[in-house]
Formats: sequence, C-alpha cells, structure tokens
Amino acid sequence: MPCEVHHLNSMWEASQNKALEIFKNDQIQVGILVLTPGTRLPETGFSVHENFHEFAYIIEGEVVFGTPFDETHLKAGDFMYNKPGTPHYTKNISNIPAKILWFLLPSKP
Repeated sequence: MPCEVHHLNSMWEASQNKALEIFKNDQIQVGILVLTPGTRLPETGFSVHENFHEFAYIIEGEVVFGTPFDETHLKAGDFMYNKPGTPHYTKNISNIPAKILWFLLPSKP
C-alpha cells in the first residue's frame, strides 16, 4: 500500500477557524484546525458528533473545550477525548493561534 504524503503548511492556513478534514475512510476521519486568538468554534451553541468518538491533540496554544456540563483547559501537548453525542465547543484562550489535530472514529463498527 503506497504512503500518502500531505504537505500541511498550506493546509494549516486553509483550516483557520474551520475544521479541515485531511483524511477519511470507513474507520477514521482526521483533520486539522487553527483557531485564532479569542475565536470560539462554533461561534454559538455546540457541535455534536452523534455517532463518533472524538479525539484531539493540541499542537500549539491553549484552548477551552466546553460541554453543557463543564469546561476543560487544554494546552500544547494535551490529548482530549469526547464521547459520541456530547455537545461541545472549542475556544482559543491564548494570544497565539491554537493548532489542533483531531480524529473522529465511528462508535459502531
């Protein structure tokens, strides 16, 4: 099976304040996101992935990951898990762009 190479430098720019999917098959979705300082995604309300486990790795910056129940502060080097169907948002609370690598895995085979 050949290796796929993605040049992320230009992709990071394209992912400013929106989740950009960079890979998808039947078992996983992988994407990147750059949140500018003070930006919340979504701007209001929550995102929900009903049938997916969500994981995120914070590469740079500091964010708040919020649900209707609590908020969690995450910084560069932190890894996060969100259960399927849990409403959530992400907000950059640092003064630099926050770079996030995210993964969605189906909750049912």
